[in-house]
Amino acid sequence: MTALVNSKILRIIVEGPDCSGKSTLVERLKNSLRWDSKYLRHKEGYQFTRYLKEYASQEHTVFDRGHFSEEVYSKMWRGGSPFHKKEKQILDNLVNYKRIVIFCCPTLKEIKKRYLARGFEQQISLEELKRSRELFMRYFKSIPHITYKSENYKELESLIKKIKKEVE
Repeated sequence: MTALVNSKILRIIVEGPDCSGKSTLVERLKNSLRWDSKYLRHKEGYQFTRYLKEYASQEHTVFDRGHFSEEVYSKMWRGGSPFHKKEKQILDNLVNYKRIVIFCCPTLKEIKKRYLARGFEQQISLEELKRSRELFMRYFKSIPHITYKSENYKELESLIKKIKKEVE
């Protein structure tokens, strides 16, 4: 599926499990487009209003994570979805308007390699990382997006060029 829209793109959301290449992609997009970037990690409070405000108030912004991550990690660590069904529908539909959603999804083998190469203790365990990848993959079956397999720099450069054409 593709998330490209005919009207001018104002926001990009980069999603996926830990160790999937999100931060590298966000940094490259931010610099190539000369846009802002914003990391949307979990914060306490009413999540629907928070994401609605973030998406509505930021233009020319590359988001590192979005409500998709909130959904996945809430299911894993907080016992369920932070959104009511209608709220989730609204947020999912909203990201189709003047936005591109990029789902970073390398192989499990590559994610594991990146995880083990990090020289610091991480919040997520290797088993949880596998589970989060499965949840993201299930979620993105129904969300228009661009898949980025994060396999090499050639793929990264190609994606950057594709996005630049779409937003300029």
